[in-house]
Amino acid sequence: MNYKEIIFDLKKDIRIYNSGSSHDYYHLIRVFNNAVNICKEIELTEDEEFIVLVSALLHDIGKNSVNDSTKMDEHEEKSSLLAKRILSKYHVSEKIIVMVENCIMNHRASKMTKNDNILVHILRDADKLDALGAIAIARTFSYDSSRPIYLPEDVPKNKYDGVSNSSFNHIVEKVLKLTPEVFYTESAKRIAKGRLDYARNYVTEFLCEWNGER
Repeated sequence: MNYKEIIFDLKKDIRIYNSGSSHDYYHLIRVFNNAVNICKEIELTEDEEFIVLVSALLHDIGKNSVNDSTKMDEHEEKSSLLAKRILSKYHVSEKIIVMVENCIMNHRASKMTKNDNILVHILRDADKLDALGAIAIARTFSYDSSRPIYLPEDVPKNKYDGVSNSSFNHIVEKVLKLTPEVFYTESAKRIAKGRLDYARNYVTEFLCEWNGER
């Protein structure tokens, strides 16, 4: 089975990990599409591109399978173990599987080190792009239906501390902080600029409408 066939089948296989949350099946597909776009502008071997794209499809499947006794922060390890099990079924080489596991284990920005390779950087950029722009705003409002849309008296924090008191504050505290400078690849920086401009314009329009200015 060639790489294209494996990816085609993987897209069907991972549907069972759909949690219905902001990290659902469609998040995986969007990150995959982001990775495809980034890879177009970077010189990679066939193996390297396969590693990035497969990692994108599998990077959060552990989050969608977490049970009540498992901390959400442990999802990288669960995703990595599931990825190994799934890829072994397709007889992917052990060398490739190890590199996929490494990408998954280190895809979060908080795991960044100076030793990260380009494959990890591409996956990380692809994942962060889904946290910026129109989709990110939609994900923010759908994440917690009990959280207020906006609390005018609650000024957004300068630094995101993991909790936002309203959906609007989350956009200001976290989404707007994803400036092009926090991305590694040039293509991601360019995409991020367009998405950040949209998010900033949204915040401006939101406040104008909220205050009855238009």
